[in-house]
Amino acid sequence: MYHYAAIDDNGYIIGISHLSGEMSEPNLIQIEEDFDPTNKKWNGTSWESYTPPEPPEPEPSIEEKIFVAVSKNQDEIRQEGADMVMEEMKKRGLIV
Repeated sequence: MYHYAAIDDNGYIIGISHLSGEMSEPNLIQIEEDFDPTNKKWNGTSWESYTPPEPPEPEPSIEEKIFVAVSKNQDEIRQEGADMVMEEMKKRGLIV
């Protein structure tokens, strides 16, 4: 059995193959059976370890965006109402 790491154009592993015959493809690098592909990159002559970047924060769904927009508007309306009540109370001399 022949074991290969399939790599992309940048040397990152995109798959592991276990084949019955020997292959000679530039994107297949022969590996040992117990090879650990975790965070490994082919630099053209040997394997090197790398630290993968942190995944980006997921974009909020359209439902989440709508909820935030609606909630914000309700909060603004409540605040405007509270401001109007306070202003009227000050006019009437009920609060200083």
